[in-house]
Amino acid sequence: MSSDSAQVTQQGNQEVWILTGNCRIQQGDSVTTSHDAVLWIDYSQPFRLAPHKMKVYLEGDVSVEYGNRLHGGRFRGPTWLGELATSHGITLPQPDPEAHSAVTPAVYQRGLAIQREGGDMTKIGQPQPIMQIQYQEPGVAALPANVVPTPRAKRITINNRYATGFQTRGQETDPVTGESILMFDSGVNVLIDGLDEVGSVSILADRVVVWSKKGIRGIAQSGQSEEAIDTELYLEGNIVFRQGEQVVYADRMYYNAGLESGVVLGAELLTPAPGYQGLVRLKADVLQRVDNSHYQAYGASITTSRLGVPNYWLQSNEIEFVDEQRQVINPITGEPQFDPLTAAPIIDHEKRATARNNFVYMGGFPVFYWPTLSANAENPTFYLNSVKVRNDNNFGTQILTEWDNYEIFGIKDPWEGTEWNTSLDYLSERGFGVGTRFDFNGTYFPYMKTPATGYLDAWGIHDSGTDNLGADRRVVPLETDWRGKAIGRHRQTFRGDFRFFGELGYVSDRNFLESYFNREWNTEKDATTGFRLEKLYENQSFTLSGASRVNDFFMQTEKIPQLDHTIIGESLLFDRLSWNAHSSIGYLHLQPAEAPTNPVDLAKFSLFPYETDSEGIRAFTTQSLELPLDVGPTKITPYVLGQVGYWHEDINNNDVMRGYGQLGVRGSLMMWSANRAVQSQLWNLNGLAHKVTLYGDAYYADSSQDIERFPLYDNLDDDAQEQFARRFKVNTFNLPTNVPLPVEVDERYYAIRYGLQNSVSSPSAEIADDLQVARLELRQVWQTKRGAPGGERIIDWIKFDVGASVFPDASRDNFGETIGLINYDFNWEIGDRFSIVSDGDWDLFDNGLQMVNVGAQMSRPQIGSLYVGYTMMKSPVVANILNASFQYRMTDKWIAGLGSSYDFESAGNLGQNIFLTRVGESSLFTFNLNVDPSRAVTGIGISFEPRFFATGRFSKIAGEPIPPVGAFGLE
Repeated sequence: MSSDSAQVTQQGNQEVWILTGNCRIQQGDSVTTSHDAVLWIDYSQPFRLAPHKMKVYLEGDVSVEYGNRLHGGRFRGPTWLGELATSHGITLPQPDPEAHSAVTPAVYQRGLAIQREGGDMTKIGQPQPIMQIQYQEPGVAALPANVVPTPRAKRITINNRYATGFQTRGQETDPVTGESILMFDSGVNVLIDGLDEVGSVSILADRVVVWSKKGIRGIAQSGQSEEAIDTELYLEGNIVFRQGEQVVYADRMYYNAGLESGVVLGAELLTPAPGYQGLVRLKADVLQRVDNSHYQAYGASITTSRLGVPNYWLQSNEIEFVDEQRQVINPITGEPQFDPLTAAPIIDHEKRATARNNFVYMGGFPVFYWPTLSANAENPTFYLNSVKVRNDNNFGTQILTEWDNYEIFGIKDPWEGTEWNTSLDYLSERGFGVGTRFDFNGTYFPYMKTPATGYLDAWGIHDSGTDNLGADRRVVPLETDWRGKAIGRHRQTFRGDFRFFGELGYVSDRNFLESYFNREWNTEKDATTGFRLEKLYENQSFTLSGASRVNDFFMQTEKIPQLDHTIIGESLLFDRLSWNAHSSIGYLHLQPAEAPTNPVDLAKFSLFPYETDSEGIRAFTTQSLELPLDVGPTKITPYVLGQVGYWHEDINNNDVMRGYGQLGVRGSLMMWSANRAVQSQLWNLNGLAHKVTLYGDAYYADSSQDIERFPLYDNLDDDAQEQFARRFKVNTFNLPTNVPLPVEVDERYYAIRYGLQNSVSSPSAEIADDLQVARLELRQVWQTKRGAPGGERIIDWIKFDVGASVFPDASRDNFGETIGLINYDFNWEIGDRFSIVSDGDWDLFDNGLQMVNVGAQMSRPQIGSLYVGYTMMKSPVVANILNASFQYRMTDKWIAGLGSSYDFESAGNLGQNIFLTRVGESSLFTFNLNVDPSRAVTGIGISFEPRFFATGRFSKIAGEPIPPVGAFGLE
């Protein structure tokens, strides 16, 4: 491709080239030549197999030779419009830096207008038609021809802006150009109809000059309309331009009604962004409206503030703003959607801003510079997502920042459905930390025809300190200086009902997550590495899975590999029986956790009884048959369940076969009553329905082998619980490291008593033993109706479930107590904003779990929330803990909060957190104080987060985000 002069600019996802003089384009043996050319290049997105696409408009002595691949032929004429595609690179001429101007050349405007009219030159007043053609390189499918609907006739109407009416003057027809020229004064409202599905254009101005080639005397009278295809307007004075949901304020403006383009001086553009309650605001010295979705701004600034002089903005030499408006179409009926209140069309937006030579201003001062920015206007955070400053005696002074990589690197077309951020952190007592997180949701990977969801999160530091993990581990030496994590998840569903789950879980040492990412350590899934490929077929699944232990300081099982087949609810004997089955075979290797090297952790480290170095084939099949019966109002289901399994190695490295059988019956009885006469304004009751379900499950189970023989290949606890349990027997029971935990607190026996083995889908094949038990539960709910007349909704006013288990052979199955596993769950929604909750679990034997929680919560959106709770625990530890949290919006600008926990037993104070948030025009500025007595740490933190799209924990009130600035107009 070559030309005498080339000018390049960016418009949304497309790169636009304007070539002048001796333009030549060659693709294979096809060649085009012309005097001028305009190219709209749509590059293939990263990781796509689609070709690059290019729309071409040629003008002036055009010659097109199609080549042999397109059966030869030649076209000659004044203009030509076509589309090209290639899967290879595009060679372009060197752009001329001096060719760039604030107003695009006329050849570009003509090419844009011809595209809009589907290639028909007659509709824009030119005599010659456009020849359309698509050709491509070998192996690339031809692009489909453009399908453009017949446009509606564009008409212009002028009405009064003010009650005093408008004045007209000027000559109707210019004797030189043949154009009609008319000037309107004293305020007019220009309305242009028939543009597209987005809606009409409305322009308010004090003075307007109108040019047209087809006569405009008819519009001199208010309410009269004329054809607007060749109409141009110059406007002055308090201009307000509206189309769809876009609003532009300006001092002076030129607008071409036929091309839907113009130039605005002293402009201010207000437009909404999807998912954002406020408005995006663009100000510029010169604003060029290229078409109804593209704006080019010079001497520009962009912000979400509505103040005359905002506290924050992005200042750029040049900003291209794309706002593609589309009328929302009902996917079922295919008809356009309209607002039921205003009858206006409902508009969907796709917005993007590309800026060059950028400064970020805060409080009138430049705080950051970057040469190129390409940002989605739905997330206008201007490079920096958040910054936090903290100080405590654990990590020292901390400066934590998060940056948007797509904006930093000026990536114009980010990978669809992804977010990519980088963390740059400084911790004065530990060192510099660097991390990155890549999130994808509904994203297409190379060679994949279905979307995927997941993330990759990595962070690392060269640590120069010691870990403070609380209680008896306040000074823990490091096992390694280079510390970090790399954790990833990938989930994807393929055609044919295949599902893939992949995981990457690398952690540098056993204490890293607990020290740096404590919430993730306590609440998130373990960091494991493996995969699972699952095929679904009706009520069956076939699974191939594998796992590898990357972190040798945790107990994990390697699978190399494992095959599973599951069938649920298969009907037998003419729907009289229901069959369930799960069969599995695999080569497994259970690897115990390696002992720590630092003496603090080593002093209380020991292996569990089931934590042995065991490997080999494990194969089992679990089958069950159920016979559902309706006995009067009761549903009763006798069932039988059995398992046969083989383990190549038990805890003594001997092979073992096990047979397990279970015979039982389960049933339920549902009762209910409704009383519409129950009415109460105090309790907000409008009728009351009481629904009760009695549920029971009794069974007898027998196993040929004792559970103590089996290594726990399918583990029950996560890494955090295991780390705690290793120290638990020393700190709580004062047992030496070579003595196991009491069986009363062994998770294997708790799982057996609760019936984990009572299903073919049990997550652990090893959990099974002799047992005789009857489980009884009472589930009940009181329901009422709340809401305005005609819009009532059913809510659960009170829920109260209780249950207990009876063990006939108490000495063998429940440590000598006939009754056990007593539990209840209570929830009372007194009002829509006030509730009382309580739950409890209770065993009667020594060291059994004995715990009760009770609490009350009150919340008012955008006002605040209050929670007060009390936890009583008598066994296996003794605790009486009062928890309280409080959040309140004191004024429009200030939010305060407090959280506190106190144990009235030996532990005493458990910690406090106090924060105060300043809701500013541009940001949320939070000061917080954190006290952690278990680690003897007191920390002070200051966090800054942009108010628009704030996601931090201080950006919500009673669970709802703080509205962004401008959501309710001026503040």
